[in-house]
Amino acid sequence: MAIVTLSDALIRKGADKRGTVLRDRKLCGLCLRIGARTQTFVVATSSAGKQVRVTLGRWPLITVDEAREMALPILRRCRAGEYLATKPKLRLPTLREALAEYAKAKKVKASSLARYESLLKTHFAEWFDRPVSALRDHAFGDHCHRFAQTKGAALVDLGRGIVGSILKFLGAVHSIEIPSPFVKLGAAGLMPQRPQPRARNLSEEAMPDWFTAVAGLPELQRDYLHLLLLTGMRKNECSAVRREDVDLDAGVLLIPETKGKSPHSLPITEQMRPLLQRRCCTTDGSVRLFAGLSADHVTEMAQRAGAPKFMLHDLRKLVASAGARLNTGDAVLRRILGHAPRRGDTLHRHYVQLGPQDVADSLTTIQLTLYRSSPDSIAAGC
Repeated sequence: MAIVTLSDALIRKGADKRGTVLRDRKLCGLCLRIGARTQTFVVATSSAGKQVRVTLGRWPLITVDEAREMALPILRRCRAGEYLATKPKLRLPTLREALAEYAKAKKVKASSLARYESLLKTHFAEWFDRPVSALRDHAFGDHCHRFAQTKGAALVDLGRGIVGSILKFLGAVHSIEIPSPFVKLGAAGLMPQRPQPRARNLSEEAMPDWFTAVAGLPELQRDYLHLLLLTGMRKNECSAVRREDVDLDAGVLLIPETKGKSPHSLPITEQMRPLLQRRCCTTDGSVRLFAGLSADHVTEMAQRAGAPKFMLHDLRKLVASAGARLNTGDAVLRRILGHAPRRGDTLHRHYVQLGPQDVADSLTTIQLTLYRSSPDSIAAGC
């Protein structure tokens, strides 16, 4: 154990090799423990014949001068014979508690949290209510290997993402370093391929049959499906729209809840206006336009009425495909769909700012293209 005059400059240039402990010449009892990635200040002394070890904190979050100030009262009590007990180890959170804390910090939606919790309770039940330190065990790594080899690609990808995100969160917030077994499995080539995007089932050629079947649905379900096709919204985004989000005078539709957690807005085109007027006639204030509708069952209703097989997300893909065929610019199409530019795209993330009216003409053209095969217009009325 070397004795040196500790200073920030000394530590910054590399005080010594990892695994060593340096004692401070100016304040006997203050030590610096040098690890692979961290340098930690520690008080190491004795009191009434008993060893005392107190961790003060890490450099550079704590400077050398601050560490001396923190160590001095501790050393005085030890010199006076007062035994200073080390703090008990903090209780580590369980995986269940870590998930809840992660979700709160990241503002995860309630529906997403329920999905994450269901996956962990179903496929990682043995560890769900155990301290996260159990995730270091070989048994957990073996379980992750079996999970990756026996479950579908989409489920494995979701499990990999949840476990990895929680472990990164624990490392950043609680300084609990636990490597993800999925990272090691991936490096060894033992992970399945990432799931491929689902193909679009609903083709443009099948749209006449789709329009005919949707026309026979009750008004609530019919308007919901048409608004999805007119705007390209996601199903939950459309379900969450309230009466107060529709400004018919300004011609703007606000989408309060999006996948990206930021509000989105679209122009109210002439094709959308009759539908929104009809829905606004039956709701007010904070009432949702489609209150009481089950987004998960509306496709089944349409298919029973004769519509070709489709998913709600197909309607969003139709908007995107029609826009691409019409040579709609990427920035405009992203603005319509509510897609954020890639992180490295400085031009579109920080400079190009488009409002609802900037995309009104392009959205109208896309809507007219999609509705060319519609046998009826969307009639207004209260």
